Amino acid sequence: MLAAAGATGLVLTGCASGPSSPYDAESHAAARTAVADLSRGLYRHGTDVIDDYARWADADTRGVGVELIGYEGYPGAVHGEPFGALQFRAAVQLAQYGDPYVACFESEFDFWGVATENRADWDNDAAVARDIDCPPDAARIAPPVDMRTVYVVPEGTEALVVEVLTNAPVSASADDITAEVFERMPQPTGAREAPFEPDALVIDGEIGFAMGDANDCLLVKRDSEGVQVLNVPSILLKPGELGCDPDTALRPADQLRAPH
Repeated sequence: MLAAAGATGLVLTGCASGPSSPYDAESHAAARTAVADLSRGLYRHGTDVIDDYARWADADTRGVGVELIGYEGYPGAVHGEPFGALQFRAAVQLAQYGDPYVACFESEFDFWGVATENRADWDNDAAVARDIDCPPDAARIAPPVDMRTVYVVPEGTEALVVEVLTNAPVSASADDITAEVFERMPQPTGAREAPFEPDALVIDGEIGFAMGDANDCLLVKRDSEGVQVLNVPSILLKPGELGCDPDTALRPADQLRAPH
């Protein structure tokens, strides 16, 4: 959905009329560079949601001469292709007196950040920040509110898991362990936070426990040497690698070291 100053009806289409003087040309180039540099720096993590980029843009444009004035998602976009665009207004003051030069631009985004038709054009300001007309009522917009659940490993869970695995009888099943952890788990305190699902695996008397994802993973195991909290390189916990799974906790130590 195109979001532009709420109900102001802002429509950001067409091409900018362009600078009308050498001074304007210099100012226009400076405005474009400001937007292009900002767009190139917006990436935080892989996402297919333009709302994420809108929120990051709102944070990164605070106190600078660039404003987020609109955002638009592309319905039906395929992963790896551009899935939306942000619209910006930039003000440049190159002269000591007079009004600042104002211009508007649009940047497209894909899973990896700002997108251009050709990857080789990533450093080309004109390919990153395309001219659009500035509507007369353009204004900074509020970013979309993020309503997604934030999954976390609540503070205190590690100590609880160590206690549960230490005291678990030899006959304890994986379901017994996860049920006890879930029942006694501390509750998250942050807005929209919820705990990850605990997971366990019991093989030949050894217990592997996992909770979380590659960015926040708790791995604990109990074997003949006792209970150990494992510190595994995050690169091994990503999808397609070992993952944050109880099976990972039970792997030999030499498989849990960084590949480099």
